[in-house]
Amino acid sequence: MLKYISGDCGSAKTYVMIEMIKRTNLPYLVVHSELQLMKQPVAALGDICTVISSETHSNVEEAVNIFLKQPSHRVLIISERAFLRISDLSLVKNRKIMLDDVVSLHCFKVINTEKKHEVHKQLFTRFTDLDKQYCTAVPITRFNDDLLSDIHKRFEFIELYDEFRMNSNFFSTKIQDGHEVYRDDCNQLSIMAWVDVQKYVDGGLDMTFMANQFTESLLYRSNPGLFTEVTVSLRQRTLPVKDRLKVFYFLDKKRFTSTFRTDNPNALPTIAHCIEQNVTGQYYYTSNSSTKGDMSRILTSGQYISPNSRGMNAYQNYTTAVWLASMKPSPVEVVMCREQFGITGQDLVQAREFENLYQFINRSNLRDYSSRSEIVVYVVDREQAESLGTTNIHHIDLGLEDNSTETLKPGRPEVFNADDKKLRKAFSTFKSRHNGDVSTEQFDKWCTKRKLSEQQVEMLRGMIK
Repeated sequence: MLKYISGDCGSAKTYVMIEMIKRTNLPYLVVHSELQLMKQPVAALGDICTVISSETHSNVEEAVNIFLKQPSHRVLIISERAFLRISDLSLVKNRKIMLDDVVSLHCFKVINTEKKHEVHKQLFTRFTDLDKQYCTAVPITRFNDDLLSDIHKRFEFIELYDEFRMNSNFFSTKIQDGHEVYRDDCNQLSIMAWVDVQKYVDGGLDMTFMANQFTESLLYRSNPGLFTEVTVSLRQRTLPVKDRLKVFYFLDKKRFTSTFRTDNPNALPTIAHCIEQNVTGQYYYTSNSSTKGDMSRILTSGQYISPNSRGMNAYQNYTTAVWLASMKPSPVEVVMCREQFGITGQDLVQAREFENLYQFINRSNLRDYSSRSEIVVYVVDREQAESLGTTNIHHIDLGLEDNSTETLKPGRPEVFNADDKKLRKAFSTFKSRHNGDVSTEQFDKWCTKRKLSEQQVEMLRGMIK
């Protein structure tokens, strides 16, 4: 039975779970998405619980299996990763399983490499074509060669999941000088791996997921029929979040994407300088890892924290938060998720970028449910600002959109190189075959088939607007 408890950040979901455990004599397995989230239940449950993590054991998987076969405590607390490594589900069938902020049991990674032979022949075996675009295989996990063992580490994440698919054209070959060689037109391997959630139902496990807006999570969206809501009494805010926020943003017409950062390398530093010069008092901020160094050199008055900030409680006295990150999916991931789970690109943006943004601002004084203090938030684009649900949003115009190549103003000449022109011509032909009416799904499939860069996709997207 799969159940869920949906409650706002800081609404005492973890406290409710702890009290539930204390009132019974039943065995529990508590699973956390982050190691730091384990501290609260460990402190509250005391001697009835034990923790197995990378901080306490050198071999977590082995330690978990030993405990489940010969329990020493009524409650075991482990990480999401350790839970996914439990292969014998019968070991946890008699335990109530609580999963705190575990909201996505799938993973998407892109690996750029020219070592196709090693990947094809020495890291995987028994390839199976799933369709014309995708294939799967059996990972090889034992190596005598140190170099292969190092390469394999890039693929270890697959072992956490039940199934995975990857693009077949990465392994395409051709005949050259009488020999079969790998084609060099695709050196990007896109892999999506996922857990078969149905196995938990079939295994008769009693599992309860706890999260903010669980019905907006990728886990729920991909398997809505498997979950039943459980209603519990949680804390209520004196003032709703939307009524406490004052949000500033800088891009009014364009989305903040990696393409925008590439085309406008000075935009983010300009935003950061504006914030550093105008924000008084303490604030915390985040950015993508690729821009963290530049931002830290500019935002010297702020405190950096990760974009994935679930469970952090050290910033409850802060009333200003700065979000300078973009977590939008690639076109390839959008197509793969839609085909496998029926999840749309907007679902991915909501579950990943907007939910992480909401979690991020809730590290602030918003965690004080009795407070009415105004929380000032800076984000990059209007879409991010509007996702927070408040009408108290304000545009700061720094002239950042005037010179963008992502969306061009009417009448401005567009300059394309030879490859761009060839690609645009091919897409124009494709459009004409559909009488100029190309759906989002048709567009995504066309781009995915050709393994286009995000810049190329955005360029073509402008041709269908």
